[in-house]
Amino acid sequence: MRPQTPTGATREDVEQSSVLDPRLDGLMRIAQAAETAATLEQLLYRSLIELNRLFQSDRAFVLLVDASGRMTLACEHPSPGDAPALTLDSLAGAIDVIRMRHPVVIETEKAREGWDIALLRARGVQTMIVTPLIACDEALGVLAVCSANAARVFGSEEVAFIRTLSVQMALAIASFRSRDSAERRTQELKTLNEIAATVTSTLDTHEVYRLVVQQLSDYFHVEAGSLLLLDESTGDLEFVMTIEGGEEKLAGIRVPAGQGVVGHVVRTGRWEIVHDVTRDPRFYSKISETTGFPTRSILCVPMVARGRVIGAIELLNKIGGDFDEEEAQRLMRMAAFIAVAIENARLFQQIAAGRDRLASILHSTADGILMADMRGDIQLANPLAARICACTEEALIGRRIDDVVAELQARAHEVSAPAWSQDASAPVQIRDLALTDGMHRYVRLLRLPVYDAHNEPHGELLILRDITQERELEQLREDYTSMLVHDLRAPLTSIMNGIMMLQRGIVGPVNEQQQELLKIAYQGSQTMLHLINTLLDISKLEQGQMTLDLKPLPIFSVIDQAIERLHNLASSRHVTIEQRLAPYLPPVEIDGEKIVRVLQNLLDNAIKFSPPQSVVTIGAFLSGSTSPLPEDAPVHLSIEGEDYLVVWVQDRGPGIPPAYFQRIFEKFGQVRGRKVRGTGLGLTFCRLAVEAHGGRIWVESVEGSGSVFAFTLPVRRDS
Repeated sequence: MRPQTPTGATREDVEQSSVLDPRLDGLMRIAQAAETAATLEQLLYRSLIELNRLFQSDRAFVLLVDASGRMTLACEHPSPGDAPALTLDSLAGAIDVIRMRHPVVIETEKAREGWDIALLRARGVQTMIVTPLIACDEALGVLAVCSANAARVFGSEEVAFIRTLSVQMALAIASFRSRDSAERRTQELKTLNEIAATVTSTLDTHEVYRLVVQQLSDYFHVEAGSLLLLDESTGDLEFVMTIEGGEEKLAGIRVPAGQGVVGHVVRTGRWEIVHDVTRDPRFYSKISETTGFPTRSILCVPMVARGRVIGAIELLNKIGGDFDEEEAQRLMRMAAFIAVAIENARLFQQIAAGRDRLASILHSTADGILMADMRGDIQLANPLAARICACTEEALIGRRIDDVVAELQARAHEVSAPAWSQDASAPVQIRDLALTDGMHRYVRLLRLPVYDAHNEPHGELLILRDITQERELEQLREDYTSMLVHDLRAPLTSIMNGIMMLQRGIVGPVNEQQQELLKIAYQGSQTMLHLINTLLDISKLEQGQMTLDLKPLPIFSVIDQAIERLHNLASSRHVTIEQRLAPYLPPVEIDGEKIVRVLQNLLDNAIKFSPPQSVVTIGAFLSGSTSPLPEDAPVHLSIEGEDYLVVWVQDRGPGIPPAYFQRIFEKFGQVRGRKVRGTGLGLTFCRLAVEAHGGRIWVESVEGSGSVFAFTLPVRRDS
């Protein structure tokens, strides 16, 4: 802003009239000083010289209000020499001048509130005129013109003239401040832009730290600067970068949690200025003692990213002055940007490291892996998946995952029906394929959803697992079991027939002791034959070769048969079997013998694992769309859709850990650590037999509180 002359006069008018009025000449000189001065200090100094000449005064000074609202001595002419220094307390009356917004004449012969008259007289001031500096309705400070002559009287014309001059000076001061502020802001933005350019162009966090500290040290003109990051696990602050005299130092050194000015700043989240560290008990001198660097003053601000303090910036020993609040505020603004930039750089490096680790895992895993986004487009593929799909990794990226699965199915035939895992929290679709295009491999496809950190759906994962060796071993085991069963059945039948003939005395009399031994041998043979028949039935059920003799039967008669077969076992173990059947249960179309064996296996296990004098309960109820789950039912699975008959067996045994809920229904699957053990085939038969009827079987148990085994049978009502 170029200062204007009063009353709208042009420069030429003022120059022509200055010979007549020295005041206009002085006003012009002040205007020229405002135009030619390079700095605010230069403007004030030149203006005070002109003021002393115009008013024939002995001294003039300017007090300015800084960014924090404090009033400081900005310039004085002539130099005070050895005279007592002006203090804010001695000039407190200047605040009243600003508040009243008009000039005030001070005479040192009279006491005046807010003015240290003795100090002014000691400086040779006998009378002075003080006027506020106001521009754009903003109070910038005060201007004072002083005389050492006690007889000097400032007249009304001089008061009016100095008021005009103060307006001119205030406008010039405001203009300089705006320019300085714009230049500082420009430099601030330039510094931040250079930092941002480095952050976006390199993944090297060390380089980011170095540039940040170097730029800040140059911008604020300090002897040293440091960047410290918070170790959240210990609370310590680690020097990740310190630049002193252009050299990097202190890397890796730590400040213990809560120690030093920097610890206080991180704890409170507020900036701190220490003008003299020797007078601040918070100063952590160990670092300076270790490095030999003489710390005199400190400006420290916290770095806050995403609402949390991640570290601090510390500047030491400002060159050519002291740190002020304006610089603290400026560094706080810059620190907010720097904190986000550093946090992003750290996160990006973590992501890059995680990406590299993921790539290593994907290249090392024995499974083929494809990951798709929410639209079903493949975003990630590993080499094994590419080999199984007979293409390159690049060719898979961007394709639809459903198309890839369809192509695999076209090259293969399914060896098992698609199924879902029983874990409702993470449903997994499982499908086994036999590739028939020359690879002669078995591949298991597992499709499962992918969730993000907030448990929101993020995509889909397809795992291609080569189960060729597993299938071959399974086939070998089945072949061996089948051969073994068939080869054992014939000689075992012969042994049982021989024992029966001996019991009947066909080859001679048998005494009572021999009869008892033959009975034990025959029962053992029966148990072995039952095991062999169970293995054969399981094999047939697995292969879908078991023929069911389906007939509509009342469930209570089937339950009675099962209880009758285990009556002796329950009595010998002092266990009571009770029934809890819902009324009016409809007949179910079942193979009676198979379901009796299912119930027999469940009751047998319940009796074995229940303590003496306890009760085993067997019950049944109807569940479905027309029959809600009974309130007293010991099971919690509610069946929706068509009606099902639910049959359950409850024991009072030790219970079953959740980890075994699925395992016990597999062949030879048993709960480890139990004293009572079986063959591990009974529940496998139960599962296969129930599934062959179109139902399902499950267990509900709490360790130490017994178990409930339940299965469903579909009820087909006549339309």
